[in-house]
Amino acid sequence: MGDCGVKTKAVVFPEANKFEIIEVPLREMGPRDMLVETLVTAISPGTERWILFGKHLGTKFPCIPGYQRIGIVKKCGEEVKAFKVGDIVYGGGYEGGYSNIVPMWGAHIGLSVNDWTAYRFLSSSLPDQFELEALSYGIVASVATRGIRFCNVKEGEKILVIGAGFIGICAAQLALRKGAKPVLLEKDPERVEFAKKLGFNAFNVDEEDLDEKLRKYAPEGFDVLYDTAGHAKTTNRMVRHMKYQGIILLQSQYFDLERCALDLDQIKIRELTMRTTCGIRDEDWLETINYIKNRYIQINPLITHRLNYTDALEGYKMLSAGKPFNLGIIFYWSEADNI
Repeated sequence: MGDCGVKTKAVVFPEANKFEIIEVPLREMGPRDMLVETLVTAISPGTERWILFGKHLGTKFPCIPGYQRIGIVKKCGEEVKAFKVGDIVYGGGYEGGYSNIVPMWGAHIGLSVNDWTAYRFLSSSLPDQFELEALSYGIVASVATRGIRFCNVKEGEKILVIGAGFIGICAAQLALRKGAKPVLLEKDPERVEFAKKLGFNAFNVDEEDLDEKLRKYAPEGFDVLYDTAGHAKTTNRMVRHMKYQGIILLQSQYFDLERCALDLDQIKIRELTMRTTCGIRDEDWLETINYIKNRYIQINPLITHRLNYTDALEGYKMLSAGKPFNLGIIFYWSEADNI
């Protein structure tokens, strides 16, 4: 199918370390397609930063980034039976193939035309603003849900989470809910303080007495080492604090083969089990959406910036520079600001 002649606004990375808002074409609708108007999108801090820097595997420019998007169905093709006009849905975005712009999932866009299977149902009516914002981070939160499940976290276990970012804090919340005792480890002093204000035990990796503090917290060692940062030097150091036959979960990006190499001998002599996750599955999504709706996991305190899409470039400036402090950044796309 080709360009239908309709255009919509989108966030585009024309090349590495550059971002802009431009108009892009929509394709023609087919019988299985839906036209969806965006309500809110959320930056995935890790993935979109790597795309912006041109380091994410498979990155091509120019591209439309993002995979966290909530919208409202405006039109359904004649073969669409699972959804109706007015439904609130998650997913979809720019598909590419009819311009030189490619999708790096393509969520940050005002309108989309996709096959109906590209969407997940959220609600038959518009959620309130609090819930809408929280649900926008459904995928990133689901990554933490999957990670905690893979680690089989149990009551009383001590969990060392490397990285006090969005996924790390969500994982710590879920560990607490299971009766475990998480500790967050982070290099950024502002993130350390942010995590502490949320009520978590958090340490800076550069603290001189860090090893002593960790030994005091977990004299017998940590049951789980949960890595969301991908910094091999830190991971190797923390392996020394692991309990015999514990679990290491690798859940970061590991692009630099030289810098992300781990000391397998230290892992072997402790007989540690290494696990990885990549993406999410339907069971993770459904479980997490239920967690969010029931306030089992708290997302809204992690959203530090709420912007209209016309100010989206300010969001990417913050993401790129890491300043001012930011964690969750969302964009409202409705012309009626903040709905």
